[in-house]
Amino acid sequence: MRRIALTGGIACGKSLFCEGLKEEGIAVLDADDVTHRLEACGGAAVEPLVRIFGNEILAEDGSIDRKRLGKKVFASKEARAAVNAVLHPLVKAEIARWVSEETPGENRIRVAVIPLLFECGWEDDWDTILCLTSSEENQVKRLMQTRGHSETEARQRIASQMPVAEKAVRSQLVIHNDADKDSLREAAKRTADALRAGSFA
Repeated sequence: MRRIALTGGIACGKSLFCEGLKEEGIAVLDADDVTHRLEACGGAAVEPLVRIFGNEILAEDGSIDRKRLGKKVFASKEARAAVNAVLHPLVKAEIARWVSEETPGENRIRVAVIPLLFECGWEDDWDTILCLTSSEENQVKRLMQTRGHSETEARQRIASQMPVAEKAVRSQLVIHNDADKDSLREAAKRTADALRAGSFA
């Protein structure tokens, strides 16, 4: 199994890029989707997070209200560290299990989307690391347009992560996404072809 990690900054186009990879037949798992399952009602992260932050972070259905939790996380380094201490081991275990699964006849390329790959110190377990980057102004614009954040909130979220330029330096392949969606999908197709051909290690 070839293990590929995809990282990058917030609002750099990872989701759309991954849609393109999936259209090309590449198996993709997003750490954010794993987190959603862990924070759903009955998920393994719910009880420990409630112990830390109280019932105020719960939605009516018993899941974690990500918006309420997010306000705490992005406003405080201590809160962010507490959440990461709960989530990161759980997410890492789920992704490691998925990457190691053997399915007869399946494409032997697995791409795991891990936005906080370097922040978590998890960069050594992968055959190749891809990084998606954008200018900060485009990141801010996308966060405001697609997620409804104010400019202050958008910049706060960007600042909470490692600078995307630093992630790019530490990756084997860097894809710049400051153009349109069609250009990003074409980049995904080229990347899928390169992965299948083993064009980069």
